[in-house]
Order: sequence, then C-alpha cells, then structure tokens
Amino acid sequence: MKTADEFLKIRAALLYVINKFPEGVDYIKLFKILYFAQKQHLVTYGRVIVNDTFHADKHGPVPSFSYSALKAKERNNCTKDFDAFLDGITIFNKKVKSTMVPDLDELSVSDIECLDKSLKKYSAKFSYFLSALSHDEAWDSARKRKLEDPENDRMTVIEIAKAGKAKDGMIDYIRDVQLIKRSVSCG
Repeated sequence: MKTADEFLKIRAALLYVINKFPEGVDYIKLFKILYFAQKQHLVTYGRVIVNDTFHADKHGPVPSFSYSALKAKERNNCTKDFDAFLDGITIFNKKVKSTMVPDLDELSVSDIECLDKSLKKYSAKFSYFLSALSHDEAWDSARKRKLEDPENDRMTVIEIAKAGKAKDGMIDYIRDVQLIKRSVSCG
C-alpha cells in the first residue's frame, strides 16, 4: 500500500499531465508521458518522480497503482482509497479528464521540469507511436522475465535509468539509495 505522501505525489503528477489535455488523454499517452519523465528524472537527478511501480504491459510501461485506480474508476468499482485518489477525475471512452488542479506543493521543481519536457516532446505524438517508443531495454528485460514468471513484469528503477543512458556513477547512486530504502523499511 502507498503511504499518504506517495499517494499525494502520484495524484499530483497524474493531474499535472491530465490537465495539459483539456479534451482528455488516453491511458497510453498519459502513462508514456509519465514514464518518459520518470526515466529522465532518474538519469538526471537519481530519483523517481512518483513511487509507482512500472510494469511491462503489451503497450509499454504502465504505472501499476495509477492504472489500477483508473481501471477501478472506469468500471465504477472504486475502493475508499481509490475514491480519494480519483476525486475530480472522470473517464469517458478511455479518455481521462479532470476538474481538479494538481497540488504543486507535492511536485519539486525538477519533477515539473521533467514532466514539462516530456509533455513538450510527446504530447502531440500518436499514442501507439509512444507505445512503440517506450519498448526500451527496461521494458524488454521485464517482458523476458515475464516469460519465465508470468507475475514478474516489474521494471526496476535501475533498468529504467540504464534504458535512459544514465552514467555509471548515477546508477551506483540509485542502487545505494534503493539499498538504504530497503534496509530502513526492513528495520
């Protein structure tokens, strides 16, 4: 389960992207813009924008918590947690819209910088083009793992950073941060 802070940050990032599309945005474009921003943020700053695990779906990386929430909303099958997360978000014909603005206090300057770069570069592109573009080394590794274990299609932050061509020093930094997080959560 996500912490309250993770929940708010994911919501802010989703709303930030959704609000750039007044007519709504389909899942593929929404998730690919988030993925490309996340990858750039890892390469540049060594940390994720959102702590939402990306999985290697047929159409490219999909943030699992966000996807589950939006699918629950689409099916009118929301839990109490998803209701709060999706407040002000509507889905019609697979397009996501929102009447809410993001809480920008949840996003850092670098988060917004990478989201804006991703939006500028990809928002006018065809969704299935973005899908194909997102089939990078991280996605490919996760898809190969899934062949051996159907439940294991999770893309690691190290794989995502490497797919973004992060330098060795940044990979080492990300790995150290991940080890510290794991040791703190186990302790």
